[in-house]
Amino acid sequence: METSAAANLLRLIKQLLLERAFDGITMLFHSAAEAAKNAPHLPAIAMDLYGDICAPTLTDATNVDDAPLFDCCNELLKIVAQYAPLQQFMLELMEKIEESSSIAIFSAYLRALQVVLLRQGNAKPQAIEWCLHSVVTRLRALPLPDYVSAGYDGQQALLLEQEQQIEQLMAHYITIDLCYQPLLQQILQFDLRSPGFRDCSLNRRNVFTCFLLQLLDKPLALLELSNVTKSLLDPGEKPGMWRLRPELTQRNFLRARAKAGRAQTYVQQVVQKLTGDATQLLGDPYYLLGLVENRARWKRRLDPSKGVFELTNLNIFLIDEKLPLTAVGMYYHAMLVGQLLPPTAPKIYAPLFIFEASLYLVAVLLEQSEPPLQHCGLRLNEYVLSIQTEPVPQASLDLEVHKRYCDALCKITGYAPQESLRRLGLQVLHHYVLAFEDAAKYFILKNLLDTLQHDGIRGYLAGLFKDIVAVHLARRNLPLPEVYCGLKFRSMLLQCVCVLPEDVKSDLLVHSNSIASALNVLRYFPVADRDNRTGFWHILPEIQQRLLEPLGKALNFSLAHYRAYRERVKNGQSASDDELMQKQLNMLAVNISNSGMADDGGGGGDSGHLPDIGREEKLEVLATSITGLESLRVIYFLASDCIEQNSNQRKLESEPVAMDLDVEQP
Repeated sequence: METSAAANLLRLIKQLLLERAFDGITMLFHSAAEAAKNAPHLPAIAMDLYGDICAPTLTDATNVDDAPLFDCCNELLKIVAQYAPLQQFMLELMEKIEESSSIAIFSAYLRALQVVLLRQGNAKPQAIEWCLHSVVTRLRALPLPDYVSAGYDGQQALLLEQEQQIEQLMAHYITIDLCYQPLLQQILQFDLRSPGFRDCSLNRRNVFTCFLLQLLDKPLALLELSNVTKSLLDPGEKPGMWRLRPELTQRNFLRARAKAGRAQTYVQQVVQKLTGDATQLLGDPYYLLGLVENRARWKRRLDPSKGVFELTNLNIFLIDEKLPLTAVGMYYHAMLVGQLLPPTAPKIYAPLFIFEASLYLVAVLLEQSEPPLQHCGLRLNEYVLSIQTEPVPQASLDLEVHKRYCDALCKITGYAPQESLRRLGLQVLHHYVLAFEDAAKYFILKNLLDTLQHDGIRGYLAGLFKDIVAVHLARRNLPLPEVYCGLKFRSMLLQCVCVLPEDVKSDLLVHSNSIASALNVLRYFPVADRDNRTGFWHILPEIQQRLLEPLGKALNFSLAHYRAYRERVKNGQSASDDELMQKQLNMLAVNISNSGMADDGGGGGDSGHLPDIGREEKLEVLATSITGLESLRVIYFLASDCIEQNSNQRKLESEPVAMDLDVEQP
């Protein structure tokens, strides 16, 4: 009898659909009397309703051509979700969500998934995880403009949400937010955290936490440039050599927080909502920082033959498949840089711990190929540096992550395609060095100068070392730190700063930045350290022998060579395959592309033979090279003159002064 009644109900629903009596179908399940009569039969026909009516009808074509029919089947699908077998219907919904072709289809099946997950409760968290993963999979499959991954500037970021594909992406995120709110409230009400040790196993609360954090990852993370705080330095502004108080360095972050309630973009609203909800589930927003260090420093050795798989870990937050480090990095970027840290956050965490733990996340973000993620890594690093109240001790450098971080940061600073990214990278590198105590500053600068190949950064770091020593020289009533005088000062200057890589044969144009910085160092110390507090005057003879004498010869040789070549070109001697011209063309191409992959040899290398260029272009390249060499020679003469003048002055000051003595006559 019950089977017959259920079959009759199924035929009635189909008949009403054929007659387009949509109100009649609504009455079957929303009228109290009819619902009480029909509800007992729905479990028997739920999958038939889905397979015969909902699945074939919920298409983009129906949504466009027959919106009332689509809306009716959408409501019917939600009713089916209340009575269909959970496991079987979950599989159907997961497949449909991943394959959805529009926001309308996605929303319809997501509403049904919401009902199913509410019915599921906290049982079978693995099934809940699979369902939520299908939502993340669909988001990652959505098309985005190519420039979002390739990188864009601040002006483009202002118009980002006007792009149709990004509008669709944000519509998906907003739909997801609306659908998971009932689930979130149910979890917060019933899935309470244990008062003792935190339960990190596979349960509904932890699965949902990982899901929210994954939503902060790509593709949403690629849109974070629309929420950029004002740089601490304007273009062309020289950074100071003093560490500012945290309240000064954080002024722009605080301004961003003051504006948080006004004129937010959709990206900002979504990020704020996801971050706040994830923080509610975590309780302690800093909890994941300690786990990040565990994942980076003590990786588990997986051995399937011994039954050791990643999924056998009892801590769900340590599994990269469930919680990628990029997602954790974007969470802390949103919470710290975006000033979304709740007022109830624990105050016990030391700034040094936050700096060291977040450095792993910064390194991960900087190693990503997408410039927006690199921007986020730099801004996160800038923030954690700004909250340091004491110099970072040298012992912190024992962590391997500092080397990994410096490699990624210098690569971005030297070779990133966006100027804003390179400028921000240089600013962060400057603040990073200044954040440490003096011994650590010396250690960082010396190692970077020893290992870096980018001449521009090497020149900048040499100037930074000079500026740091200058700060201490200005404190005449205090002794110099050990690392800025004596043997360590000598080692820095002779091995890292005042260096001519290949003696007289050095390519001066390739190393022009570092050579110019070395000459400026030699112009500064004779004037600022006439008392020889650093020991500069003791090592000056070696500097003259290793740098100044061969550099003078190399400058004369290079200028004569380039000028002779220019005369040959003026006389009509086409020589595009000449070794010198080929090298200049390769250098020009490197400067334009910012690839940083110039050939070390005399020209062609792996890049092939560059096309021939005209006479005027050759002369222009040669004129630029000659101008660069002449500028370098001017600095060379200034440095030599400064050394000579101050050396003579020191000799005069050290000579004994003859005194007239009155001698009594006998």
